[in-house]
Amino acid sequence: MSHKHPTFLRRARLAPLAAAAALIAATSGVALAQSNQSGPVSVLPLESQISTGTVNASNASNAQYTNFPSNGAVTGNGVDALAIGNQHRLATGATAALTINNQPLMQPTVDIAQQVSGTVSSTTTGMVGVNAANVIGNHDGDTASVSNNEATSTAIGSTAVGTMQITGTAVDMSTPATAAVSQTAAGAVFGTTSLTQVGIHLNQTGGANPANAMDNLGLSVSGNQVDASAQANTTQAGIQVQGSSVNVGADASSTVDQVSTSTVFGISSVGGLLGIRVQGTPNRAMTDSTLSVSGNQVQASAGGNQQTSALQITASGDVVQAPGTVLATTATQGNGGIVLASGSATTLGIDNQKPGSANNSYSVAGNSVSAQADGNSGSNRTAVAAAGSIDGAVLETTNSQTLVSPVVTAGANVLSLGVQTLDSSDDTMSVSGNLVQAQAQGSSASNQTRAGASNIAGSVATTANTQVNAGGAVSAGAGATRIGSSSTSLSGSSLTVSGNQVSADATAASATNDAQLGADNTVTQSAAVVMNTQGHAFGEVEASASSNLVGAATTSASNSTLVVSGNQFSASAASQKADNLARINATNGVVDSGAIVVNVQDHQAGNVGATVADFVNVSPAPQPAPMLIGLRADTASGGSLTVTGNQGASDAIVNQANNQVSMAGSRVDGSSGAVLYNAQNVSSGNAQSLAWVNLGADGNSVADTTRAGGHELVVSNNQFSANASQNQAVNSLEMSAVSTLGTGGLQPALLGSVQTSAGETSATTQMDILSGNSVATDASGNTTITGNQASSMARANVANNQLTLAAGTQASDQLAVLANTQGNTGAVSATTRLLAGGTAANRLDGNITTTGNQASAVAAGNTSLNSVQVGVGTALNSGSGVGLINAQSNSGSIAATATLNADGFTRGSSLNLSGNIASATAVGNNAENVVNVSALPGQQMASAALTSNQVNSGNVSATVSGSFSASGVPGTSGINVSGNRSSAVAIGNRSTSSMTLGVQ
Repeated sequence: MSHKHPTFLRRARLAPLAAAAALIAATSGVALAQSNQSGPVSVLPLESQISTGTVNASNASNAQYTNFPSNGAVTGNGVDALAIGNQHRLATGATAALTINNQPLMQPTVDIAQQVSGTVSSTTTGMVGVNAANVIGNHDGDTASVSNNEATSTAIGSTAVGTMQITGTAVDMSTPATAAVSQTAAGAVFGTTSLTQVGIHLNQTGGANPANAMDNLGLSVSGNQVDASAQANTTQAGIQVQGSSVNVGADASSTVDQVSTSTVFGISSVGGLLGIRVQGTPNRAMTDSTLSVSGNQVQASAGGNQQTSALQITASGDVVQAPGTVLATTATQGNGGIVLASGSATTLGIDNQKPGSANNSYSVAGNSVSAQADGNSGSNRTAVAAAGSIDGAVLETTNSQTLVSPVVTAGANVLSLGVQTLDSSDDTMSVSGNLVQAQAQGSSASNQTRAGASNIAGSVATTANTQVNAGGAVSAGAGATRIGSSSTSLSGSSLTVSGNQVSADATAASATNDAQLGADNTVTQSAAVVMNTQGHAFGEVEASASSNLVGAATTSASNSTLVVSGNQFSASAASQKADNLARINATNGVVDSGAIVVNVQDHQAGNVGATVADFVNVSPAPQPAPMLIGLRADTASGGSLTVTGNQGASDAIVNQANNQVSMAGSRVDGSSGAVLYNAQNVSSGNAQSLAWVNLGADGNSVADTTRAGGHELVVSNNQFSANASQNQAVNSLEMSAVSTLGTGGLQPALLGSVQTSAGETSATTQMDILSGNSVATDASGNTTITGNQASSMARANVANNQLTLAAGTQASDQLAVLANTQGNTGAVSATTRLLAGGTAANRLDGNITTTGNQASAVAAGNTSLNSVQVGVGTALNSGSGVGLINAQSNSGSIAATATLNADGFTRGSSLNLSGNIASATAVGNNAENVVNVSALPGQQMASAALTSNQVNSGNVSATVSGSFSASGVPGTSGINVSGNRSSAVAIGNRSTSSMTLGVQ
């Protein structure tokens, strides 16, 4: 069935089934079942929907207490709003829009057309919880909980279910079967959930009367959800066929066609409080209370087009397909509107505004704020499964996605995540396992074509994916201004900030494609083919994960224990990503069959950037600044600060691919072969990554924290990295047989990879470890800085190519060739700076240990690992040939710079500076080539060749700077400066090649 321009609304047909009954079933949602008939029946329209007016759903409700009951609970409430322009759906529990049972000589068709041009909006507002503005009387030991409440808004332009199920004993599909959905959206779609409060707010009044006690409280806010979702088009389409045997005598297809030019906003926010706030006028602290905020969620999603489409045939016997017929799943999506998702919370956690806090337990754990924006998203599957044989099957899965949207953006933000108090004394605070996450995707797809049976013959499984970004910018930003605690002072309190995550992921196009044939017996004269094509005309792709402070902020900390550990920050940005797999696997052998993957990625213009840092608002745009992980205070006396095991990574990669071809069986005979071809190009556009962090103690109103009273500091095993590339590929091709390879024909195993890049590539990591200072009259404690790693890696083209042939006995007529070609003309720079020491102006006391810290920078124009492994149990016959070809050319400037300062100045007893490493490596072209061919002694051997050609005309520089200096006073008992290393390596061309031809 042809599909016209999306603005043309096709009349839906059901022919020649009982259309009237089907119409009733479709509109009421009741599945239709037909038994045997002898002839065709009349045709009537099935579904055509047009929405041009404004559709609005609004819910302004509160679910709350306005006083403070002694044991109050607000639980299980729902405040929801839903707005839909067009809806075609099924009754709950219906498995298909159309169910056909043993129906002969029919042409089943489900055809749905929807168009929306009016605004569709859904709005939910209000508050949920306890909101007591006038708390008087004695509330000593009182409890309150707010749990498992939900506030949602959902707005959908058009939504449809167009599925068909055909069942029978022996199913004869002699006429075409079609399931088709067409959707067009031009009106704005807004889903907004905006709450002022979710949780508990207690405002104590009535003066400082002892009778107005509010201590020993038990307050909990948990499991609440605040969601907003906006979707222009969404659909589910497909055909399922089930029988003891299936004869496919005509085409069967599941088709989805979606176009959106809508502005789509999904916004979810809690503007005031998500958690617990206690305040009031009485001049007394809150004491001996337990406050918990856990498992709450703020989520926002926005999408242009979303669809799932599947064609599945299942038989307990055989499936036979007539020549010239096709089983196909086809999806086409185009998005041209703005897509924005925003999830936010101003205060997520606990805010104690009472004059003081003493002996309280605070926990903020497992909460999340997230946002996801998708221009186009789809899941497509064509599959045949038979207990018997599959003969002559032609399976096709085709996906096409185009993005011309001005912007697809997702933002998740929290201003305060954790605990806020005034003066804190002997409190226990934990902020752990919270998540702030943003993900934006221009186009994303999962495509599968699969066949499984006892025997497969004369069949082809093809997956074809095409994605084009014609000018859309894609961005994701996740940020929490503060994670941890904020207080006027800390005295004898303990704070643990651990396991929190801030992550952002932005991708213009991503696809997971596979074509697979699997047989318990044999696969004969069949093929599995994957073709992926991705193009990016222009448009920026940016991801950022940010925080100003992870830890504690206070004016002074005394005798307090602070631990900041295991927190993770990640920002990942990519123009195009693909995972491609073609596989044939037959237990008893593969004959005259082929597996092929072709991947083509072309990026014409647009920068790709990833940042892990803080941001300061400097005109005309926010500028990066260091993120502090640790303590911000002017003074720290007694107690300790431990900053350990925190990680951050920023990755900016223009084109990224993981390609795999696999063929395996007891034997691989005839003219079977495997081919993998990867082509990646960047004509212009920079790849830029940045990680910038401060670790330890930093001053608030002064430059450095003054440490006294034996205050101890440990900064250990933290890792931060920046990685940038123009093209990255992992290519793997494998042919393996339990017994023999190559009986009866030439068997090619060909792997080719071509990468070209012209954009600039830069990666920068900066880590400052701040240990503060001390005064001679009030000594600080020990300072330990160990095992921290800062690294940057910038490589224009990266390829990891692996070709493997394996036979249990012998291999004949094999042609195994691996060819890698890389060319770069853009500048490449990697910069790492790690400052892990002090100065004579801020000498410390106690023992100073600075050991095992590393700063590394690696820059390369082209780098490849090429490996050909051929192993046979007996002989690799002389009719076979093995070859490896590597060609690399670089004309861009390559620069690697590493700086490590590990200086120590002490008035204390010992100073140990050892095992610190700074390294910078810059290479124009780098290759490792390996050919291993092995067989039994005395047997024939194939010819083998290895050729590598490298040309570098760009400037290559590696620079290392820094110092390992130690200084003490006459009372210092021991100074050790040993085992520190710094190295700078610059190489124009580097190649390591090895060939082994011999016995096992």
